[in-house]
Amino acid sequence: MVAKGLDAEPEKDFELISLIHPKLVQLDYESSEVKKQLILGSFFFFFGTYIFSMIVSPAIFSSYKNLRTKEKVFWHLAIVRSVFGFFAGFVGLWALSTPTNLDRDVVFGTTATTYFAIATTVGFFTFECTALMISDIIFRNYSMLLNLHHWLSLVGYSIVLYSGSSHFFAGKGLVLEMSTPFSAICWTMLKCGKEKSFLWKANQFFLVHTFHCRSIVECYLLFTSYKNWDYIYTQMPSPVFYALYIQLPLITFIMTPYWTYKKTVQMVQQKDWNFEDSEKGAGTNGSIKKDA
Repeated sequence: MVAKGLDAEPEKDFELISLIHPKLVQLDYESSEVKKQLILGSFFFFFGTYIFSMIVSPAIFSSYKNLRTKEKVFWHLAIVRSVFGFFAGFVGLWALSTPTNLDRDVVFGTTATTYFAIATTVGFFTFECTALMISDIIFRNYSMLLNLHHWLSLVGYSIVLYSGSSHFFAGKGLVLEMSTPFSAICWTMLKCGKEKSFLWKANQFFLVHTFHCRSIVECYLLFTSYKNWDYIYTQMPSPVFYALYIQLPLITFIMTPYWTYKKTVQMVQQKDWNFEDSEKGAGTNGSIKKDA
């Protein structure tokens, strides 16, 4: 065992993005140019994922060909969201389980990993909000909660990225996206007519429990706010403060409980809540089933 002298360097925190490439840790994340490049890179990555889904889905899933155009768009968006959900959930889990600067200072603590993840998140929500807006205009199919959640997330994470504040809440809050991959699997299997299968039911079980876990994380973030309220109230930049404490209560007390209820009901009633009109006269899953 080597004794630590007075001049010994403090032990550095483990950065998750070092597993992608060590040089990512060394980027100047306070530079506006670096932030812009990461956002653009993220946007085009998810746009590329959408295009890849358009190319691959018809060759892999026979049911895909029978979907209506707006359902095909939703299919590709579900694939994109699941990819982001895996990334965000993994980063959020790391932030929750690994002691870092985030825990030492809930307002101004930052890490290279959270800077990278938050910039990636801004790129994703820029793509997502753009796609949603175009889809809503073309197909006249508007989801208030979904749009509210995504636009608030885009604004909130953009403010956090450019202020360099509140990475504690933004980084750990990414774990809330853990429900997204299960939700995407639920919907795509539903459209493939697999809603009676054991795999769909197992996925739905895990999906519902991810929402239960979301509630636990949300309560943890609220409790942390309560414990550090004086510091947060006096030191957190106002734009971040208002963005955080408008969205966090909305998610905790309205969005997550509502989605938990809907997904629990869906375990019993295997129904496509996103396109309920496709149910009419077409059996359980509507447009994927051809008329004889």
